[in-house]
Amino acid sequence: MKYLSITLALWMTFLGLSLAQSEGTTVQSTAAPASGTTYSCDPNVCKLSNGCLCASKNPPNGMDPKDAPQFVTITFDDSIQPQLYKTAKRMLNVTNPNGCSGLGTWFVSMQYTDFSLAQQWYSSGNEIADHTFSHVGVPSDQEIVSCKEMLNAYGGIPNGKIQGFRAPFLNYTRDTLTRLSKLGFLYDSSSSALDGDAYWPYTLDNGMANDCWTGICSDPLSKIPGLWEIPMHAVPDNTSTPQLMDVYIAGKPEDTMKWSMDAFNKRYQGTRQPFGIYVHPTHLTGYPGLPDPAPKLDALVSFIKSLSEKPDVWFVTNSQLLQWMKNPVKSSELGKQDYMRCELPVIAKEICNGLDDDNNNNVDDNLLNSCNFGTTTFNTCFNCPNTTPTLDSPKPASAAQNGTTGFRYALPNNCDTKWWDPIGNTCLCTSTECQYKDTAIPVMNRTTGGSNGSSPNGSGSSSA
Repeated sequence: MKYLSITLALWMTFLGLSLAQSEGTTVQSTAAPASGTTYSCDPNVCKLSNGCLCASKNPPNGMDPKDAPQFVTITFDDSIQPQLYKTAKRMLNVTNPNGCSGLGTWFVSMQYTDFSLAQQWYSSGNEIADHTFSHVGVPSDQEIVSCKEMLNAYGGIPNGKIQGFRAPFLNYTRDTLTRLSKLGFLYDSSSSALDGDAYWPYTLDNGMANDCWTGICSDPLSKIPGLWEIPMHAVPDNTSTPQLMDVYIAGKPEDTMKWSMDAFNKRYQGTRQPFGIYVHPTHLTGYPGLPDPAPKLDALVSFIKSLSEKPDVWFVTNSQLLQWMKNPVKSSELGKQDYMRCELPVIAKEICNGLDDDNNNNVDDNLLNSCNFGTTTFNTCFNCPNTTPTLDSPKPASAAQNGTTGFRYALPNNCDTKWWDPIGNTCLCTSTECQYKDTAIPVMNRTTGGSNGSSPNGSGSSSA
């Protein structure tokens, strides 16, 4: 059985490497638009006060770049598996200027995903986003919705918190964007950006301003009010070829990290557009019989650590970035914003919520269900289905019957997974005030110099 598990893991890894290797590593080397493709937006009409923002290389609301935070967004694509999760957590082992841990966004596809790890990722403050059910280009509504339904049913991710989308292979179209708007998503992050169109996030009220070489910028049907676009900024290599995803596989570690630092400094010393690190963690995770990726991972971790030591640098999720975009504040004020707090619920007993509630260094200890369907296996705090989930049936009937021993109750719409006890069918936060513990640590103030006192977050309880 052990041999079978190792063989299956290797087969899944080879498949993941094959998919990831060709997914968005390089992009069109010119930002020049095709004939007649233009983007036009009047900032006097399109204003944040009415939920609209034009594409711009400058910070929103006329903020002086030196006052703006330098955001770093680290994103991960595809399934969440135990070894990949460890790789991602190692990359995020940094601290923001307010003493809170740096956070990231995982665009999750369903095949091979361990849903208990998706829940842990979300419950520790990170973001879970949609990457389709079966990782197909030009996805249907069903591909997008089935992914979201499984993340909710087996990962306990609240539907309202699955706000973002990235197209597999970055193969988005105008129809993809229209679908996202119709399905209630907040943002897409599938477009590429070079120096000529290295924009801050913007809304699509006036259409797409990136990838104009495809003709999408002149398509009037790509004007989708209220949907945000978070462009993915490429890193030019030593031949000026733009590298987008998995920059670390494009050369020797010392070279790829130099390219990355040069690209970062151009933002940091310029108009401070968000700097993205876009990762398929499969490339950075070691498996028996495959080349050791440790030098690449070590170099990337060292690079991320060096960024975290610079003043005004904040590691945020895409959702946190958009919360700032909607109401920009100076870097010196960012740590005081509610969405930048780092708190964990205070719960007297261990419940299955993706956290170590009883502080014994074991998350959800002895509470997980293991669902095994041959090539499809995953752990979950919720009921196992009675058959393998599919695109057409992402939530099959439960293997356990309501009222019987071992039955788990689904996350309701009025409770966050951190407070939901699926075994006891209880939301442990039922009022506007629920007890939290502050997890921020004292740090040197990297915004303007000087030192930070004790808890940057304030008191140990706050509104739920």
